[in-house]
Amino acid sequence: MAPTLSRRRVLALGAAAGLGPLLGACGDGGSSSSNGSTGPVKLPTYKPVTAATPDLAAEPAGVSPGYFTYPTASSAASQPVQGEAVTALTYTYDPIAPALGSNPYWQNLNDKLGTELKITYVASADYKSRVATTIAGGDLPDMVAIQGVVQQMPAMLKTTFTDLTEYLSGDAVLAYPNLAGLPTDAWRSVVYDQRIWGIPVPRARIGTVLYTRADLLAKAGLSLQPTSWDEFKQMAAALTDERAGRWAFGQIPFNTILEMNGITGNWPGGAGAWQAKDGVFTHTGTTPQFTQALQDTVELVKSGVIHPDQAGAPNTKRNQWMLAGTTSFTIGLYAGWGKFYGQAKDVPGFRLTGMLSPTRDGTGTRVRTPGPTLSSFTAIAKTDDANRIKQILQVLNWLCSPFGSSEYLALRYGVEGQTFNRNGSDPTLTEGGRSQTLLPVRYLAEASPVIYEPGNRQAVQDQYDHQVAGVPLAVPDPTLGLYSETVASKAASEQQELDSVLLEIQLGNKPVSAWQPAIKQFMDRVGNKIKAEYEEQAGR
Repeated sequence: MAPTLSRRRVLALGAAAGLGPLLGACGDGGSSSSNGSTGPVKLPTYKPVTAATPDLAAEPAGVSPGYFTYPTASSAASQPVQGEAVTALTYTYDPIAPALGSNPYWQNLNDKLGTELKITYVASADYKSRVATTIAGGDLPDMVAIQGVVQQMPAMLKTTFTDLTEYLSGDAVLAYPNLAGLPTDAWRSVVYDQRIWGIPVPRARIGTVLYTRADLLAKAGLSLQPTSWDEFKQMAAALTDERAGRWAFGQIPFNTILEMNGITGNWPGGAGAWQAKDGVFTHTGTTPQFTQALQDTVELVKSGVIHPDQAGAPNTKRNQWMLAGTTSFTIGLYAGWGKFYGQAKDVPGFRLTGMLSPTRDGTGTRVRTPGPTLSSFTAIAKTDDANRIKQILQVLNWLCSPFGSSEYLALRYGVEGQTFNRNGSDPTLTEGGRSQTLLPVRYLAEASPVIYEPGNRQAVQDQYDHQVAGVPLAVPDPTLGLYSETVASKAASEQQELDSVLLEIQLGNKPVSAWQPAIKQFMDRVGNKIKAEYEEQAGR
């Protein structure tokens, strides 16, 4: 167990780190990344680790490897960990798994790991307040998952968690081979004030996807990849038949239209909404291209190709529309690709692809918004016990065991014949296994993503092709590795107000001209301060 914090220390921490509203602004984790400066820090040496040769190679850089079947010969990837139990606090997006006493998957995990892993977790929506309460209570578990950015982030980390720089910087990370296999960009987001504060939970670099019902487009005789804004509109019109209850889109494809106009970043929310050249930062909302994208969006909405109930509809409803063929497109994170196939098992001919944004006029260079480098990172509660730190890092190293290893099989599927069976070489969870494996160890640490859809070779190929085409187009987020206190403490309410104006314009309730005073107000209140903070760090 990590050392207990005294009440006086907690109060001091609250004053230094702004723990009243502890987790102020947040996002997916990758968009609001790190530090004061990563300059002098030597990031962990990258040394890829694999336990099985992929069917589709991880090329070009940033593309995930693809596997058509699960490797038949799993190999051990790391040694079991010894020592006392390790405690952890993390989050989940799924229902609660059975407790340890009635969970053979968890029991097997501890047996394989060689020590007891005690996990406490709550729903992601409640996680921010749980972390704040835990820190204020003064008794931290050994490991804590950190989502997003908090006020006075560097001070909070320095006061509460262990500086891992000497254990992970440069070649030091090679003592933990699976951690060395994590991508370099993910590590950038755990560096604050030139120190390494945790283990990143990496994500595929492809980011948000305009999911496409390829079978419906093929039936309509349409290309899966339009080459211009005009062709995009024509395609949308061809897929829309209001009398038949069919529309092209389940929501406004604003980010797609932004990319057509050469702008990257996720809107609404403004995550990643900065461009930089020669150290000078520009908010994309202030550019003429953004205004053009707004005009294009209003035109698309007025054309009637978007589901009339899209405003306020949850993602689950939009996904249902697409699965039913009510719409042909929906927008979602890449991590959800495989879930569609599980939900569409009874849909005849179902095929899913991802559409890339063309350029507006069909010429020039296409761009793409990169995905977040990580979903969260795991920090170790403050301790000076080097042996304990190394043991916890060994646990995290084990949890990052690569696809195809025996450890990965235990992490994802559990015990053969009990929590999973084989269909050929592919593991298939049993009914009990589906609930037991909901234990969220993957939100503490996991290996770099791979593409694997059991029994669905086409799905693997389609995801891989989408990554190969899209990853090289990604424009790096210039704020990666930078920290803005204004973003953490003041920007959320201003961004919400800006987003409300954006939506009203998109729906036709306000003219496009309303954007200029709105973005000026945002810049005057917080944007120019954020710009200055980023430029100061970038210039170091």
